[in-house]
Amino acid sequence: MGSTILSYKKLEALIEKKTKQCPFLSLSSIGKSIEGRDIWCVTIQKPSDSGTKIVQTRKSSLGGRKKTPIVITASIHGHEATGSTALLRFLNKIQKDGDSTKWLDDLIIFCVICCNPDGYVHKTRYNAEGFDINRDFITQSQPETESIVNLIVKEKPAVVLDLHGYVWKKSSHIGLIEPCTPPHNPAYEYDLYLKGALPLAQRMEDFLIAEKETFSSKRFKSLKGTFIPYRDGKGGWDDYSPYCCSMYSMLHGAIGITIESPSRSEDGITWLLLALSATLTHISKHKEELNKNQAAFFQRGIKNVHPTHSPDFFPKYYVLTEKNERHSEFRKLKRHLQKNGIKLYSSTKDFTYEGHSFSAGTTIVPMNQARANIAYCFLTKGEDLSSGSERISEFCSWSLPLSWGVNCHPVFEKVDAGMKPFKYLKKNSKPKETSAGAPVSVGILIDDGLFHKKAHSGLKLALQQMNIPFQEFRAKDLASEEALSSVNVLIYNGYEHLFYPPSNIRSLYRDFVLDSPAQQEACRNNLHAFVKKGGKVIGIGAGASKALTSILELSEAEVHSGGWNKNALLQIHYENHPITKGYHAEDTGFVYRPAWFTNTGNMKVVAIYKNNPDSLLAGYWPDYDQAQGKAAIIASLSGNVILFGLEICFRGHTSYLYRLLWNAIYS
Repeated sequence: MGSTILSYKKLEALIEKKTKQCPFLSLSSIGKSIEGRDIWCVTIQKPSDSGTKIVQTRKSSLGGRKKTPIVITASIHGHEATGSTALLRFLNKIQKDGDSTKWLDDLIIFCVICCNPDGYVHKTRYNAEGFDINRDFITQSQPETESIVNLIVKEKPAVVLDLHGYVWKKSSHIGLIEPCTPPHNPAYEYDLYLKGALPLAQRMEDFLIAEKETFSSKRFKSLKGTFIPYRDGKGGWDDYSPYCCSMYSMLHGAIGITIESPSRSEDGITWLLLALSATLTHISKHKEELNKNQAAFFQRGIKNVHPTHSPDFFPKYYVLTEKNERHSEFRKLKRHLQKNGIKLYSSTKDFTYEGHSFSAGTTIVPMNQARANIAYCFLTKGEDLSSGSERISEFCSWSLPLSWGVNCHPVFEKVDAGMKPFKYLKKNSKPKETSAGAPVSVGILIDDGLFHKKAHSGLKLALQQMNIPFQEFRAKDLASEEALSSVNVLIYNGYEHLFYPPSNIRSLYRDFVLDSPAQQEACRNNLHAFVKKGGKVIGIGAGASKALTSILELSEAEVHSGGWNKNALLQIHYENHPITKGYHAEDTGFVYRPAWFTNTGNMKVVAIYKNNPDSLLAGYWPDYDQAQGKAAIIASLSGNVILFGLEICFRGHTSYLYRLLWNAIYS
């Protein structure tokens, strides 16, 4: 990581030492990582007059709070450790200058020094389970994500700064400070957000220019500004998808800003420190306006009045009911809403709406509440962005009811349902129940971080949640004739590049792929022998399907795929087949880097992309017409090779589709 970056052990020891020595600092653990490391939060505030260490003096109402809360996070991506070092030096400054730091009269700061301690230790972008925490803030499948979500929900920060690296767009404008390019999520109240975010970004930029002689290198000394995507970009750095920390915080009325350091060098750390200094001075000066804007955000929710939208854009209620299928995640959704600060109610009367009858006890989410915006974001079907002029940079089709198998009815008129508060649900620690299936031994193909990701992580989580044991194999293992002797089902959900020889991939990634064309041939022969003996191979997604057909030649089907950023929730036609048991003929599917199949004469077509453009419910797939009417899931006539064009285990999010995987394993 470079000489400026501390080991995690030393970082943790220094944090503990400084918080014990300085009366302005208080240390608490807000959670545990996958590997059991504490996620430390340092609270910065003036001691009370009585001499006690830290007291919370702000009132619960935004308009009357005495201290404006700020949350600063660092190292959500573990290998971007510059932010943690910058925050440690920030604590040094507080320890040295605390009495003379004027903004301490106005602010209370919560610094999560290292959000991803396991990734920090292992020098990876992802956490110990292979999940990118900064793509998990809607799903919240990882404990590290939950820790930060809980902090934001509890403290209602006016500003959230998320420190990252490393962006250098052009020689004279270094680093990056949000706000973002379009498109913007309709749940954000972007007019209020921009009032705070753009002046703050520009203030950071002005201060960096004014203090450029602080830097040691010529490149940093010559800076003329920084890159502010909203001002300087046309697209490609959008905030439509609130999967990231800063964007998630915007759903709570915060000024959420990601700050990207230009480099991991000493100057890169100084750059972040200067940006933080400018931020806190600016917030202190404009605290009343920031608090007023955040209060206005919550008032819009309470009144269900959103000036940037038509009066009927937000419904009056969402009504939630459970699907009959065992794989519906109704309880999980209700608890998820509650832990994000959303109030739920139960109807006390039977009622009807647009031909639907609902009995007393039905779950209702009224949209006249402070956190209506996040309720809308989680529960709405979403938008079809395919025809828009802007390219979407991330996953943009996340509807929780569709992804988790819950009926969700938006209600646009007042109904006489009678409502009483819904009791808070505790976490269900039991694994996801499954029906008994024939005894099988499952193996999965894993990668060690190809393209700085672990594509198999969603598959692992799905199997764990269904209580299905599994063994792990690397692509190279399959070159051994005995590798698969202990399993009879092999599942592959990852990049096709795992089965490339080194000559076919960039040198940076050669350690993750096969050693030679001869090893590729051995893998091919051994997989064919495995299937011939009755073994089953399941491929999920475009990458696995391409590898299993064109490289490993387990099927003559042709695989077609869309771009990496294309994704959608769809209405899929499911044939009557053992793999689709538990699903309706017309039911939900999800794609990311969509795949579809042709030349399927020797295969059984199990599911089809509907030949109707309206079957794309939400997402970004401009060339969806190419897949319409084509196969989405296929299986060999023997049932030993199954290929999914859908992504049924995506990032721990698509749990309604896990039953397809269970069926494929046990059918």
